[in-house]
Amino acid sequence: HFLTRAYGRDVSFFFGWARVSVILTGSIAMLAFVCGEYLTRVADLGAHSSAIYAALVIAALTVVNALGLRESARTQNVLTAMEVAGVLLVTVAGFMVGGAAPAAGAPAPEAAGGMPAMFGLALVFVLFTFGGWNEAAYISAEVRGGQRAILRVLVISIGVLAVVYGLFVLAVASALGFEGLKASKAVGADVMLAALGPAGEALIAGLVAVAALTSINATMIVGARSN
Repeated sequence: HFLTRAYGRDVSFFFGWARVSVILTGSIAMLAFVCGEYLTRVADLGAHSSAIYAALVIAALTVVNALGLRESARTQNVLTAMEVAGVLLVTVAGFMVGGAAPAAGAPAPEAAGGMPAMFGLALVFVLFTFGGWNEAAYISAEVRGGQRAILRVLVISIGVLAVVYGLFVLAVASALGFEGLKASKAVGADVMLAALGPAGEALIAGLVAVAALTSINATMIVGARSN
């Protein structure tokens, strides 16, 4: 709708096809493999474990979404609640550890121009973060309460995310310190390892898997409304 008004029907038509055939399918596949990688750390299925988990996850969530919006929305609510609870758990653990968590690994090497070599990769995840908010346009017509409701939902959700994320950053900074954050390759895993031992690392793997499931299901919900 927005592209049609701005650039005409041809541009919006090709964007719609790109979204259905490449953009959404690629995102779902990538997230499914992320989920599979972390589920493998919890329970290894042997050869091609990540691919097996990825296929099972996509098939299961496809069935859930095919059953209807009510089922997919309920699934999304449960997964989101689990994800937020997991992040808050890491936050509490970070404040409890309070500087005792060791950070594994070394800082990313700098490129020839003085810029960290992983800077480009870091921007990918930043773009993923910002890329989700425009998806609200695809479900705005189905939110109870109409235009006022979607505005309220967006404002409240952004506020909740800002508070939770702010607390998380403060917690891991308290646990690892600035130098520890620079050296850590997985801040949540380092904090939970110090707080709960190996069980904490397994918990983090499950949390990342849940986060990937949440994103996959959300992508399927909005993706089905692309046309």
